[in-house]
Amino acid sequence: MVKKFIKHSSIYKLEALLRRLRMDHPKYEEIKEDFRKKLAGYTGERAISYYLDFLPDKDVYIFHHLRLPSGKHYFQIDYLVLSRRLAFILECKNFYGTLFLEDSFQQLIRTTNEKEEGFQNPLSQAKWHQQQLHVFLQNHGYSQLPIEYLVAFSNPSTILKSNSRNQSILKRVVHGYNLLERMKSFEKAHQNEVIDIKGVRKLSNLLMKNHKPEEMNILKKYGLSKTDILTGVQCLNCHKLGMIRFNRRWLCEKCGCFDRLAHVEAVKDYFLLMNSTMTNQQFREFVHLSSIDMASKLLIRMNLPHSGTNKGRVYYPPTEFN
Repeated sequence: MVKKFIKHSSIYKLEALLRRLRMDHPKYEEIKEDFRKKLAGYTGERAISYYLDFLPDKDVYIFHHLRLPSGKHYFQIDYLVLSRRLAFILECKNFYGTLFLEDSFQQLIRTTNEKEEGFQNPLSQAKWHQQQLHVFLQNHGYSQLPIEYLVAFSNPSTILKSNSRNQSILKRVVHGYNLLERMKSFEKAHQNEVIDIKGVRKLSNLLMKNHKPEEMNILKKYGLSKTDILTGVQCLNCHKLGMIRFNRRWLCEKCGCFDRLAHVEAVKDYFLLMNSTMTNQQFREFVHLSSIDMASKLLIRMNLPHSGTNKGRVYYPPTEFN
């Protein structure tokens, strides 16, 4: 796998926001629901990743969450599987209940507990990504590479139905456990190698060079300000904010737990929610620490990327957020 399966930064940001927003805040339930949807999508993609692990490493290149330019905009593919014969776009969905792929209006209708909900037809979404990827490859001299697409539903208990009579379209919808077999059936139609292994590597490098991770300002997205964010070090045992520094450890006055490294999660929350840089003063204000020297020692021990020296030192997010 070239671009490995990772937890998307938006999930980290939503988790941090829910930790540091009052539960009675008017936006809390909306954010909680968005987090639930994001987490469901992540769980579905992780389930599909299991099946892709069985593909031969020497023959394919796999990209997770590949985000490429399309004019003034970008398009993001859940999974791209690249070989010498073709490129596969996999659109992953993690739905429960009964799903009806409606042909006339290109809509996905989910029925759960006698309640109907409408969603964009994932086949239309996958086909749109196919068209955008074709333009991208054409612009970079790879127009000869065929592009196929599949919509994979990760939940094995999901019931799939459709009123479409177009069997060629229905073949593009599959449960995760049948994904590899369905991919093989498409590969049979593309027996000729259109690029050699060196060309695949070159194209792989091109895709990674053009990949642009989405940079979301989570506060701006929900119309929040920094004053909405609850500060302080959170106890990992009882989740109370406001641990105090005592004898080189953090003490939770609510449950009595001690923790030497509780400030590490607070620093991560700061970078996820507040700013992409941090000074000693900003750290002290966020974790409720008065000592400049103690703050400096704690930050240095975290081995964060930084620039400058002494009072001018600025810290940057840990590499896991890049």
